[in-house]
Amino acid sequence: MKLLSRYEGVCEDTRLNLGLSQRKDPLTSEPLNRLCRQAPETQGPLSRQTAPGVMAGVSRREFLVASASIGALVACGWSSARAEEEPPVKVGFILPQEGTLAAEAASLVAGFEYFMMEKGVDAPPLDILKRDSGPKDEKTLEALTELVINKQVQFLVGPPSLAGSEKAVHTVAGSNVILFVTNPSVRLVGGELCVPGSFRLCGNNYQSAQPLAPWALKNFGHKAFITGDDDTQGNEEADYFAYGFEKAGGSFGDRVMVAAGADNFDKILDAIRQIAADFIFASFREGSAVEFLKAVRGASPPPVQPIIGPESLTAFPQTLALAGRNAEGVATSTALEDPVEFVDRIKKKTGQSVAFASRAADGYDLAGVILFALREAGLRDKDVSKTIKVIEDVEIQGPRGRIQFDKNHELILEVAVQQWETGGANPTRKIREKLGPCRTPDFGCGRIGFPKRPENEKKEETDIIWEDKEE
Repeated sequence: MKLLSRYEGVCEDTRLNLGLSQRKDPLTSEPLNRLCRQAPETQGPLSRQTAPGVMAGVSRREFLVASASIGALVACGWSSARAEEEPPVKVGFILPQEGTLAAEAASLVAGFEYFMMEKGVDAPPLDILKRDSGPKDEKTLEALTELVINKQVQFLVGPPSLAGSEKAVHTVAGSNVILFVTNPSVRLVGGELCVPGSFRLCGNNYQSAQPLAPWALKNFGHKAFITGDDDTQGNEEADYFAYGFEKAGGSFGDRVMVAAGADNFDKILDAIRQIAADFIFASFREGSAVEFLKAVRGASPPPVQPIIGPESLTAFPQTLALAGRNAEGVATSTALEDPVEFVDRIKKKTGQSVAFASRAADGYDLAGVILFALREAGLRDKDVSKTIKVIEDVEIQGPRGRIQFDKNHELILEVAVQQWETGGANPTRKIREKLGPCRTPDFGCGRIGFPKRPENEKKEETDIIWEDKEE
């Protein structure tokens, strides 16, 4: 796919520049990235008066904008005539440039860009419109208004925060915009906040935790100690692990959650010592994950129980690098086939260092789904029902293997248990067991209903969770 980035895309995000510094505009002989730096931030009403040195009926400002756009088209292999026939499809990104989620957002964009640079296939150009959500979503509503109402994007990539995702869902409801949700909370997409054109390209909190439950019962024992970040993601992951573990026949001795960002884990260590648990499930991420592993490994004496958790507990490469030897032997869920090789490819192709391979995979698969949709359906009319149907039936290959959606627009992920060895110069990964595909239960959207009872769950007389019904 060829990527057309106009002022509102490339000029605001150099990560999407795609090497424009090496390309000349055919009309002005200026480097395209220089034109971007000179471009105005907004394009308001333009004068139609003739000025010296400017074509009649076109202002100098219009001419510069047109020059850059045509230049980008030619640089990407698209003639201006073809661009006229096939206007670029608008893809909006609302992601934080600063704050705790900025590194995740940058990784997602890197994966998206890498796909575009890697494939280079025939497809209409994309007009990338990137907007900053702000570190605490203070700019999200303004960005949504601009992209959905003013720019009328066809595809929208929502903010990674829960609050920002909820705002995005409410904004696109009833519109012709296809929304890709980047937050893992089960409230969204397949939960109570579901809209027809909303899809999730990242794994959700159920998928990151629940598949570990029967595996832990089989490998470690019947009693778990549960801990994690005391926020929506940490608690949802702890909830679904506990639910799956109890349904599989296990129990948990205690559950102690910690305020996100905390660096004192004495309370957890005391509880672990008092409870004779067979293993520890920890739903921490980023800084909290690093501090937790440091506290556990540095305790005197350190707990002897194995530690397991979602992929975020030892996320490659950033969290794993910061945790170092403290991450040795920790088992986590994953859907990535080869994160080390994937991150290396992105670095070689784009020059970018990715902080989170899983987020880069989200971006890569996002670009793949958009390409698939444009090939199969196109977006040349206002009725997107055909495009939604095409995405519902998508089946492509990416860093997580086969990508496809269930009826609630959640990914069906092939989940495995991984373990990192960090003693060498570079970390190496071992797959302990492949757990197979993980489907998400219906959390309120209603397109699936209750699935058939899993074989590893015990039947109870009062159990009304499962019905004898296939998806």
